[in-house]
Amino acid sequence: MKDSHAAGTPLLWGAIIALTVIAHFTLAAESLRLGVLRGILILLAAGEGLGGSFGVFRPRWFAERNGRPYDPAYHGVSQNFGFYNLTFALLFALAACDPERSTTVLAVAIALYTIHGVTHVLRYFGLYYGGGTPIPTRAQQLEMRDGLTLLAGATGMALFFRSGLPRPG
Repeated sequence: MKDSHAAGTPLLWGAIIALTVIAHFTLAAESLRLGVLRGILILLAAGEGLGGSFGVFRPRWFAERNGRPYDPAYHGVSQNFGFYNLTFALLFALAACDPERSTTVLAVAIALYTIHGVTHVLRYFGLYYGGGTPIPTRAQQLEMRDGLTLLAGATGMALFFRSGLPRPG
């Protein structure tokens, strides 16, 4: 991946996060907020489905596209993660159909996306835990891109999932 493209992508995701926050403060109608939440969940389902499909069916291409060296010894691990991504895609799609009954799924997804996203942002700044080290073939900008992508999803779910649901009573 070209460094100029990798460097511009965090700006895009930063803008998406900012627009999500602005939408949270400006959209008042509950039906509109529920529609935004459904849209966010559909986009997350599509992204997870796409990434999962590549992880399962094209692990070599997917690893190399993301600046990671392909190692046949980890082919199965890539596919395993792809299946987890496909599972998240299904969960997000189902949650989009009925957000009112998906609060547990959404709360868990917000937590996981936040932890995963912050981990990528920390890696961007050279902070690794658990014995991790930078991957020489992976541009640091990709860590920020991946982190902001996850944090954008977490932000959207967090801002719209409670307030977009019908209030009891």
